[in-house]
Amino acid sequence: MTDDVTIGLLATTYPRALVDAVIEATGKRERRNRVLPARLMVYLSMALWLDLGTGYVGVLRNLLSGLRWAQGGDASAVPTDGAVSRARDRLGSAPLKALFETTAVPTPPADGADVFWRGLRTVAVDGTVFDLPASRDNAAAFAVPPGGSLPRARLVVLAECGSLAPLGAAFDSAAVDERTLLGRLSDHLGPGMLLLAGRGFLAAEAFASAAATGAQLLWRADESTRLPVTERLPDGTYLAELPHQGGHMTVRVVEYGVRADDGTREVRVLVTTLTCPAQAPAIELARLHTARWRAEIILRLAKVDPHRTGGVLRSRTAEGVRQELWALLCVYQALRRLVTAAAVIPEVAPARIRLTPGPTPDPGPDPGPDPGPAADRAGPPSRPVGRR
Repeated sequence: MTDDVTIGLLATTYPRALVDAVIEATGKRERRNRVLPARLMVYLSMALWLDLGTGYVGVLRNLLSGLRWAQGGDASAVPTDGAVSRARDRLGSAPLKALFETTAVPTPPADGADVFWRGLRTVAVDGTVFDLPASRDNAAAFAVPPGGSLPRARLVVLAECGSLAPLGAAFDSAAVDERTLLGRLSDHLGPGMLLLAGRGFLAAEAFASAAATGAQLLWRADESTRLPVTERLPDGTYLAELPHQGGHMTVRVVEYGVRADDGTREVRVLVTTLTCPAQAPAIELARLHTARWRAEIILRLAKVDPHRTGGVLRSRTAEGVRQELWALLCVYQALRRLVTAAAVIPEVAPARIRLTPGPTPDPGPDPGPDPGPAADRAGPPSRPVGRR
């Protein structure tokens, strides 16, 4: 896309009236006329993600051209990089956060054929990390990982699987783990939802807390995870007890294999609160989870390379980093409307998925007829979920 088209998309997704409203609500309305008013700086904060190799002045020129908007002064008198930096500091992150949260809404049921599975709104949570510019402020607010040289921020996003529509996001220092950030998004979860998550999120307390919101859960476990089996089900899955601080909860474990191009087979393990095979067939759960939304889609759509030398963020202040990350989420919100879920989501083709029979309950009474060698396969000793 050309700069004009992309900037026009931002202006369409976030019309002037909406931008003015969040500026007013966050107390960022300027008290005097400026060459760089708050409204322009909101658009500029997003436009900076459209060309990471261009300085403030260059991006501002493209922005003014794309918006065909030069209120507050002569468009040829473009301010200096220093003036833009000070205007970014005045704006802060609150207007971009409010802009994202205002537009991060669920898809209406009438428009959500690809969002719902058996009456449940399918959503997924995933996370990623960003290297930040080296500075005292960034180092104080965001951790430098052991052996690293740059501060890092961790971002976790909750989004619908079918529409890619984001429902919420949280970020902090990389020292804060994904499960903690998911806990900050609990207000976005509730009955009528099915939450999918990868291995990094599965810990007993995090699982129990998410289940307490009323949402159903379908989370991937590490392949070596073993839970106390209480009942083997006819479809090859099994019920197990998940111990947590509040007691125990019954979960269902689904094991399935994924065939690679070279013919090798990987076994994957899912833990779910959907305990009835008739209401939640195992093969459907396996296919559903492999097609979940991934946080990397944010970077892919915005054409951001997180491995770029020195990182992709510009700010040397913690508040500037927050502004940039909220702006990135706003850019994603606009760009994701131009793509279909089928173009970016699938992780594994459905034809490569094969169910794996579950293990025989142990300990317990005689389980009856021998379920077969696959069901009795040996595995490592039991260990608590989430321990590393």
